Amino acid sequence: MPGPLDHLVVIELSTEMPVAIAGMLLADHGADVLKVEPWGGAYFAHELTRKSWDRSKRSVELDVADADDRAALRGLLSGADIFIHALEEREAKALGLDGESLARDYPQLIVSALTAYGADTPFADRPRGEGLAAALLGTMIDKSSPFREGPVYLGHPALHYGQAFLGVIGALTAIRARRSSGKGQKVESSLLDAMLAQSPMNNWWQEDGISYIKAGDSGAVDRFGRTRLVTGMFECGDGLFLQIHTGGQGGFKAAMDQLGFGDRVSVVKGAAEMSVPLSDDEYHIARVEIFDAFKARPRAEWIALFQTADVAALPVLEPAEVLLDEQVEFVGQRIALPDAEFGTIYQAAPAVRFDRTPCAAPQPAPAIGADNGALADLIARKRGELAAAGKPLDRPLEGIKVVDFSSFFAVGFGGRLLSDLGADVIKVETPDGDQMRPLPDCFDAAQRGKRDIVLNLKQPEALEAALKLVAQADVVTHNLRPGKADKLGIGYGALSKINPRLLYVYLPGYGSKGPKSLLKSFAPLVSGWTGLLYEGGGAGNPPTRSVFGNEDYNNGFLGAAGILMGLERRAISGVGDYMEIPQLHSSLWTTSEHFLDADKQVVYGFRLDKDQAGYNALDRLYRTSDGWICIACRQDGRFAALARAVGQAGLIDDPRFASPKERSLHDAALLAALEPWFADKTSVEAFALLDAAGVPCEIPAAKSWVREALWQDWAVASNRVIENFDSMYGHVRQFGSFIHLSDTPGHARKSAPRLGEHTRQILAEIGYAPDAIDALIDSGKAMQAADVTGRIQSRVSAA
Repeated sequence: MPGPLDHLVVIELSTEMPVAIAGMLLADHGADVLKVEPWGGAYFAHELTRKSWDRSKRSVELDVADADDRAALRGLLSGADIFIHALEEREAKALGLDGESLARDYPQLIVSALTAYGADTPFADRPRGEGLAAALLGTMIDKSSPFREGPVYLGHPALHYGQAFLGVIGALTAIRARRSSGKGQKVESSLLDAMLAQSPMNNWWQEDGISYIKAGDSGAVDRFGRTRLVTGMFECGDGLFLQIHTGGQGGFKAAMDQLGFGDRVSVVKGAAEMSVPLSDDEYHIARVEIFDAFKARPRAEWIALFQTADVAALPVLEPAEVLLDEQVEFVGQRIALPDAEFGTIYQAAPAVRFDRTPCAAPQPAPAIGADNGALADLIARKRGELAAAGKPLDRPLEGIKVVDFSSFFAVGFGGRLLSDLGADVIKVETPDGDQMRPLPDCFDAAQRGKRDIVLNLKQPEALEAALKLVAQADVVTHNLRPGKADKLGIGYGALSKINPRLLYVYLPGYGSKGPKSLLKSFAPLVSGWTGLLYEGGGAGNPPTRSVFGNEDYNNGFLGAAGILMGLERRAISGVGDYMEIPQLHSSLWTTSEHFLDADKQVVYGFRLDKDQAGYNALDRLYRTSDGWICIACRQDGRFAALARAVGQAGLIDDPRFASPKERSLHDAALLAALEPWFADKTSVEAFALLDAAGVPCEIPAAKSWVREALWQDWAVASNRVIENFDSMYGHVRQFGSFIHLSDTPGHARKSAPRLGEHTRQILAEIGYAPDAIDALIDSGKAMQAADVTGRIQSRVSAA
C-alpha cells in the first residue's frame, strides 16, 4: 500500500497481541505485512480487535512446530526485510528461528523479538502475559482503585502498545543501520522494557529524594504535593467528568480564577510558576476544596470557561467516542471501513501524516488464511536490492542530527529515545528555558543525553544562528502552537528552502488546523478524552482517576517511530518531508481496539470487568483466601494445564470450552467453575500448585517494583539503568535503554543538559568564530551556562 514504508516486506509471526499491534503500525504506513497465523488462528484471532490490529495485512496459516510449515516460513523470510515474533530465545532456538541462525541464513533480515522479560533479566524463565507482567512487576498496584482494595488489572493494554512501539522503533532503527552496514540484526524489546519505558517521568532516584510527584499511588489526589500544578479528573455538577491541566505560565492562577479562588492565590511572575511552592491555604484549595468547586457547574460550562481562559481542559469520554469530535472529523482521522459483521465500522486513520508520501486508506482485516492459496507466490518473492554504504556503525543512529524547538515532555521523550540510539539531539531553548525545567525528574526523563543551546529567536542574529544549525540537521521537531513557528521564522516553508532534505516533524496537541488546534494539550487530558479512564474503570463503573500509560509517552514513541519512517523514505527519495504527529493521533492509535458501529455507537474490542479483575475467566485476577493471584491461560495448552491443575480435567473435553472462541462465548460458566478453587486456597498455595503444573500465573506484587529496578546490577549491566554522579541534580539513577540491538546497540548515557550548557560548542560547530560567539552571548541573543558542573538549586519537590 502507498506510504513511506511501501518498499518494506514484513513477516509477522502472530502468536501474541503486541506482534499484531506492531504489524498494524507498519502496515498503516505502507509496509507489506504478511500475517503468519497458526492453523485456525491464534487465541485472540476471533476477537473484535482483529478489525483494527490486522487491517491492511495478508494472512497465511502455518504451524511452526511442523517441519514443512516451518520450511515455508523460512521461504517467506528469504524475501522479507523485517521478521516480528514473540518467541522466547529457547523457543526460537528449538525452531531454528533464533537470531544467530537467521543471521547466518538471511544476513540482511531484521529480526524484532517481542519477548516477555528479555533473556538477560532475572525473570527470563517466567511465563508470558501482559497481566502476568503487570502482576510480577507491581504495575497492578501502581494505581489504586476507587472501588476496592488490592491490585487492579490493567484496563488499558499499555504494556502491549508500549512493546509494539519499541519493537517498531527498534526494527526501523536496524533498517537505518542496514543501509550503512549492509547487514541485518536482531532487536529485542520485552514487556519489562515496555513497563520501564512508561515509567521514567515519575521514577528516578536522586540523592536528596527530590521529585515533582510523590512516590506511591500516582493516582492519588495529592500526588503533586506543593507543586503549583493541578492535573486530574473532576466530577462536575451534572455528574459528567472532565480533566484539567494548569501547565504553562499563568495556568494555575487562571484556573483558580475560574474556580472562584483567585483572591486567595498569589500571582507568580516570570516563566517559572511551577517552581514556587503552594502556601498552606493554596495547598488546601488545590488538593481539597477544588473538588466541591467543580460541582457548581455542568461540564460543558466548565470546559468553555477554562478553554477561554487558556487552561487545558477536556471531557472524559468512552473509547472511540472521540471519533465523533469535530476536530477528529476536520483533520480526517475518522475513517469508514466495510465490515461483514457490522456493515460499516469507524476507526482512526493511520497516525503519522506525511505530506509527500501520504498513506493509503486502510483495508479491512483479512480472514484467517485468506492468502493460503498465494503461499507459493509469496515464498517466491525476492527482497529488493539493497544499496548499502558498507560502513560499520558503532551506534545505529550515529550521524543523524535532530534539532528540537519543543517544550514539555512528549516531543522531548521521543528525541531522548533517538539520542539513546546514537542520534545527536540538540535542544534549542529560549533564555527563560523550557517550562518543564522546574520539574527535575520529569525534565530529566525527557531530555537526558542531549545537548542544549539557548537562542533568543526574536532577535535576528539569534534566528540566523538557528537557521545555520537547521541547515546541517536531518530533523527538526517542535510542538509550538499553530502559527507560532512561522512568526518566529522557523516554519516549514522557511526551513525547507534552507535544507531540502530536512524532515520537519510537527507534534502539536490536536493538529495544525481545526476547531481545537489552538487549545493547550497536556497529559493525561487527551488520554481521558480518548477513553483510557473508562477502560481502567471497568464495565458499569465511572471512570477511574488514573491508568498506567498516557499520551506523553505514546506521542514520544510515535514521534520516534515516525521520524525513523521519514528517514527511511528520505533514503529512497533523497528529499525531506513535512510530517504531522499530534497527541490526538497517537492517543487514537493506542485505543484502536475500540471502534464505532454503523450507527456510530461505541463498540469495545475487549473490556475490563466491573470488579477490575480481568477481561475474561482465563486472563484475570482471582481472589484467594488471603489475597490475589493472576493467571493467563487462554491458549489451548495453557487452558488444559489449568483444568488439570484445579482438578477439573473434564473441562478440556467440554464442547463449551473446546476452543478459545467457545471459551469466550461461555466465559461466565468457566468463571463460576474456577472461582471456588482459588477462594479455598492462599495465594502461595495456589501459586505453588499451578506453577508446578506449568500453569502461567503470578502473585501480584504488594508494591511497585519499578524503583527497585534502579538498584539492580543486571539492569545497569544491560544499560536499562544508568547512574550519574555529577548531574545538575547531583547523584542520580535513572532509566536508560529500552531497545536492545545485537550488532549496533544503543547506549544511554548522561543526564539532562543545563540551560545553555553547549551553546558555545554548538555555535562553533556551525561556523561561528570565538569573537562572534562572545558578541551573541554578551548581547543576550544567546546564552552559555555559567557553570557546567555542580548542583543547581531545585525548590520543587512533592516528596
